[in-house]
Amino acid sequence: MNFEKQRRTHVIWSFDSSCLNDQLLKSLDVTKVDAIRIVSEKGEIDKVLTFCQRIKTEVPGAKERLPVLVDLYDHVRGTVIELDGPKDLAFGDSVKVSSVKGKGDLTIRTEEWPTLFKKNESVYLGNGMVVAKVKDISGDHAVLDIVQGGTIYPDADVQVPSTTKPVQFESISPEGWRAATDSAIDYLILPSFDSPEELSKIVKKISTQQNAPWLLLKISTKATLDRLDDLLPLVRGVLISRVALSMQMDPAQVPMITKEVIAKCNDYAKITLVASEMLGSMRHNVTPTRAEVSDIANAVFDGADAVVLSEGLAYGKYAVRGLALAIKTIEEAEFQSAGQLMNWVKQHPDITNEIEAVTSSAYKAAYRNQARALVCLTKNGNTALHLASYGSRTPIIAVTMSSDVIRRLRLVRGVIGILLDEAPDIEHVTSIINSLLLHRTGIKAGERYVFVSLTLSSLGTEASNLFTVQTLS
Repeated sequence: MNFEKQRRTHVIWSFDSSCLNDQLLKSLDVTKVDAIRIVSEKGEIDKVLTFCQRIKTEVPGAKERLPVLVDLYDHVRGTVIELDGPKDLAFGDSVKVSSVKGKGDLTIRTEEWPTLFKKNESVYLGNGMVVAKVKDISGDHAVLDIVQGGTIYPDADVQVPSTTKPVQFESISPEGWRAATDSAIDYLILPSFDSPEELSKIVKKISTQQNAPWLLLKISTKATLDRLDDLLPLVRGVLISRVALSMQMDPAQVPMITKEVIAKCNDYAKITLVASEMLGSMRHNVTPTRAEVSDIANAVFDGADAVVLSEGLAYGKYAVRGLALAIKTIEEAEFQSAGQLMNWVKQHPDITNEIEAVTSSAYKAAYRNQARALVCLTKNGNTALHLASYGSRTPIIAVTMSSDVIRRLRLVRGVIGILLDEAPDIEHVTSIINSLLLHRTGIKAGERYVFVSLTLSSLGTEASNLFTVQTLS
């Protein structure tokens, strides 16, 4: 295991439920794919869960190495149907839309027609590629004035942020609850809750399940951003939906907000995934835009744990090429920034509890002693998450008895998992760790590492709160 050549930032390949088939299953290679995200459409959760089970049982190495994320997608208000191919809409065009086939320039399939549109409010078509203003509403049709032109494709989504209701506990469907108990799912991505009280109901119900996945909160509304300090303690991390945020606020604010959210998640020791149209243009083009490549590199510089490729990429013939390009971009960004002070490192963290006190000191000790690794015993992954939040370039080795925790930690920046067969006692823990490092890592005898163990997450049969600088022998 060569630590110096390990890529730290991960790539998540995304698909919606319409792409799940045998061909996709055969194409999955755990040596090339860091994680899989499946966007569950309405009524498709059973299909998604079956496919997740097949990934773990039929893809070689997936059970040990491939985290699977299921996205309980924010409710799509409507879908443009009856399009035979791409349709260009130009600035200044006036477009009549209707829920009835043949009564408008565009037909929209929706269950919310009476409350979908609001006069003078913005409408976003095709993931925000086209923006319109509602000019008039009358019965089964509405007139939209195009204010940002672009191209939409068959089944383009229709979003109207001003008429979207807040997500509540009752918003999670029965099929969504089934996803929360499936052992094949590692991460469940929740819609953009803005109420800590409503989110805590979800967390409480899911946490009682035996095979509970780790919960991520999607950030797609300004209301969620405003309550982020109250929401973050309830989940393992977030997925930042930049396109959805740009529909809620001035798009010029979104890049800085993304950086601020990543920094805040590091403060809270939470996982951060950056999403929205990452290489989405490669659905139709052999090369991406410069902006898309820059987005991936900036996510690396800002300290995100992973970038989430657009699910639209999976529809095109350049999906594999796009995945390889994302990995290459990350490797180049990490190589170019090696040795530089990153803009997200926690310089002066507020120490409010034992785990922060111990991990902060261990991080500093590793730097000062030029340790080859930070090694932690962890039961649920908490210690590893806190160590990773400091942005240390020293590799973090998480030793645990849980194969589920190891697989899930593969999504965390700079963390490498090692499975322990049995719980060690304090008397023998050092010799056991030494043996693991000698036989399963690139650390050599005589080199230093920092060992961390905490009461709240230690695997040991006896409680301990400690970190020590060890010389491998």
